[in-house]
Amino acid sequence: MGLRDRLRRLEREAEGEMVVVPQKDGTMKRFPQSALQESFMVNMQRLRGEDVPHHPLGVAVAESPDPEWSRSFYSAEWTAIVAPVEDLSE
Repeated sequence: MGLRDRLRRLEREAEGEMVVVPQKDGTMKRFPQSALQESFMVNMQRLRGEDVPHHPLGVAVAESPDPEWSRSFYSAEWTAIVAPVEDLSE
């Protein structure tokens, strides 16, 4: 087994533990599995009207050409078009 084959095998094994999001320029952005939950929670905070910055995974997902990613609830884009939910807890 050559060095290239070893590197490819290691890269595939490492990606198994990572979230890989394709980008428009052909590159891939990689995030740990925990970033999925973090991105979702940031989107929920933004929907409640909290002023928190977008999560990097949410930005990468919003910029992905893959509709499976860009239309997912991890995307930072959809929180901008949905109005914050009114608090009726009085």
